[in-house]
Amino acid sequence: MKIKSRLNQLVFLMWAVLMACSQKSDQTIFVQDVPQNSNFMTFDSVHVVNKFPKIHAIEKGVSLDKEFIGMKDFEIVDSLMVVSTAFPKFWSIYQLPALDSLGSFLSLGEGPKEFADPSIASDKVLFRSERNDITALIYQFSKGNLIKFNLNPSIQLGQDSLELVDYDLPLFLFDFLILGPDHYFLRQPENQETKQNRYLLFQGKLSSNALLDQLNRAEVSNGMLNMSLMASMTRLSPERDKILEMYFRLNYFNLYALDGSLKKTIAIEPNLDDLSLLEKVPQPERNYRFSDVRVYDDFFALLHLNELEQDFATERKSLPEILIFDWEGNPISKLVFEDFFTSFDFDLANQKVYTFDSQTDRFKVHELPLILN
Repeated sequence: MKIKSRLNQLVFLMWAVLMACSQKSDQTIFVQDVPQNSNFMTFDSVHVVNKFPKIHAIEKGVSLDKEFIGMKDFEIVDSLMVVSTAFPKFWSIYQLPALDSLGSFLSLGEGPKEFADPSIASDKVLFRSERNDITALIYQFSKGNLIKFNLNPSIQLGQDSLELVDYDLPLFLFDFLILGPDHYFLRQPENQETKQNRYLLFQGKLSSNALLDQLNRAEVSNGMLNMSLMASMTRLSPERDKILEMYFRLNYFNLYALDGSLKKTIAIEPNLDDLSLLEKVPQPERNYRFSDVRVYDDFFALLHLNELEQDFATERKSLPEILIFDWEGNPISKLVFEDFFTSFDFDLANQKVYTFDSQTDRFKVHELPLILN
């Protein structure tokens, strides 16, 4: 077993050296093969982003005059900002750009239209425009149901306008996307939490396909200690035809269409993070790669931290970057910041980017370059 393990490590190191040597400095992207085993949550080949066509330095943000007590996260939807808090009414809604308060909504409780835990507005929620209303479909992690929140009637009446859409969904899903009526994408822990497998759920029946199976082969040896190495934020494109998986602890992400017309593993470094090698790294010395991802009509954006966990918890050293790609996985631009933060969202109508730092509770606004108009 030791000989086999050393042989596998030698093969990986040879592959990494060869791939690094093949990099050309004038290429925006170059493609390399990747070993097909459980150490990598990838497709057959990896598109390595060597550089971004445009890099923009973003000036220090301005702290907002308004105080957002108990804030956990936020999401910008059209001209509204939805702020998630830990209060009994845990979603507060504000009108942009003045940030006028429109009320607080969604209640904690055990009733059929109440929430056992505060839902985060930016995760496991599908916002969409329906006629003259904005709705949010919210998956409840601990109840296994789906609730529809009608924002405009709630704001007008000053009380929750809710509908129970589905009450028989799996509990405690790591990722959850709404593909269509009674049609879902989900990711759940299996095999004593050493795996986090993807499935499609349609009319109550679970299924998979060859594309999902390829990603599902990834595995860690100790789920209790190393499950976080595969933790992700999964997002659906606005057209609901592409899926984006961002991993907090890995230096690559996956972009694919369920019909197989697109499947790309996109890396930001030539040497891919290997799950088996990362398991041997002490927790404080592991990299916190990404922290947030947001999707828009023509592009998506990832918050790249690349900070050691021990530094993230004490004194951060690496300033964050927002990496912007189109929906084919091509790099568009990189925004480099002077402030530390852990989540963000663009207000494209007013050419602003809002940033929130969960470590310090600082909430700031920055001017955006015109290229994102």
